[in-house]
Amino acid sequence: MHGKALNKIYYGQCFDLANVYWAKLFGHGLRGTGAADIPFQNDFTNEAHVYNNTQSFLAKPGDVVVFPRTFGGGYGHVAVVISATLNAITVIEQNWNGGGLSKTEVATRRTHGYEFPMWFIRPFYKKANVTKSIQSPTVTKKKATPKKRKMKTLKYIRDEVKGYRLPNRGYKPKGIVLHNDAGSVYATAESYHNGLVNAPESRLEVGIAHSYISGNTVWQALPESRIGWHTANAVGNKDYYGIEICQSIGASDKVFLANEQSAFQESARMLKKWGLPANRNTVRLHVEFSSTSCPHRSAKLHTGYDPVTQGLLPKAKQLQLKDYFIKQIRSYMDGKVPVATVKKSTSSASNTKSTVAGAWKKNNYGTYYMTEKSRFVNGNQPILARTQGPFRSCPYAYDFQPGGYCDYDEVMLQDKHVWIGYDWKGKRYYLPIRKWDGTPPPSHSVGSLWGTIS
Repeated sequence: MHGKALNKIYYGQCFDLANVYWAKLFGHGLRGTGAADIPFQNDFTNEAHVYNNTQSFLAKPGDVVVFPRTFGGGYGHVAVVISATLNAITVIEQNWNGGGLSKTEVATRRTHGYEFPMWFIRPFYKKANVTKSIQSPTVTKKKATPKKRKMKTLKYIRDEVKGYRLPNRGYKPKGIVLHNDAGSVYATAESYHNGLVNAPESRLEVGIAHSYISGNTVWQALPESRIGWHTANAVGNKDYYGIEICQSIGASDKVFLANEQSAFQESARMLKKWGLPANRNTVRLHVEFSSTSCPHRSAKLHTGYDPVTQGLLPKAKQLQLKDYFIKQIRSYMDGKVPVATVKKSTSSASNTKSTVAGAWKKNNYGTYYMTEKSRFVNGNQPILARTQGPFRSCPYAYDFQPGGYCDYDEVMLQDKHVWIGYDWKGKRYYLPIRKWDGTPPPSHSVGSLWGTIS
């Protein structure tokens, strides 16, 4: 499969390698505009089984692995597995570094961590013919010894924010603060890196933690030597290292619990590095420093109490949640991988932060938002659409053209503008549609609409 390009159009793309592999097995290639389409635009009946990744999933040699749309510029990525553990997969792939078109990058062996989500397409193989003896010998079965669970291999993005240099602390952190980010399913560690690493001081003042964690990825936005702006409290900001557990609004329970486990593993590493134990003094919650519903998703999952709908997390529930965090972190510090547990009969479907004057709600980043479904038609000037969030410092997506329209489902007030949120081709976008005076609702004022709403 060395440097294969089945259709010869863009030469050695990652999809080409998967196409050649599948053609060898079944005599035909795979359908899809990009790699991320493969699990959904092909009929694998009688050819393969498609597995979704879970915390306990183990890939096998021969699996076609499909990476999500956070890779490959929104098109995903695909490779063929040649070996795997519970922590990592070794694959043969093309174009990981973008050299397929220029013919500088051919099929390469490389090791990756598992991602959430991720799909594994496992071909049906013929069973080997085995000649059985007339009478098999009697064998005493030994009890299977449970396999020791292996820790994840965390991938680090160490790239300090550049919009403002926060002061040095002058001493080691006294512990960690675990946050829930109030982010959508698209608010991954990679997305935060893309949106915040070059953000101006005005955006960082809204909040910047030291690390953002999702899947197996850790973006270290601030080195441990610097203070952060993550608790709205001088002691919390200066003395403690802030860790954001990402996707706390949009992700499924399974994905969010996996994000938590990565955060616990990273917390254990940092505490051991500083020579600190995991206890109630070194493992803290955001709500201990400020009146906030953070960490809302973790609280509901592990205590059964929803601070979004029930109000501030009571002291007894805070201790219950802290003790759960501490127990999980101690397991990692002891070289063990714990099992996540949730409160029975609890759904963590909480998707808001705090209610403000009627339908408006407010999240930890100071964004006021509410549900509203309608159609926006743009006026006579293009508007810059953004990804990740309603900030002008967030990644630029494309120019929303004059006369263009979108069906939106959310309205937000942030960064001196009124924003709408909408999905297009499987991705979330944020579009400013008029000015906002910055006054909290319902007493706020807005400027002229840059189009029409119907």
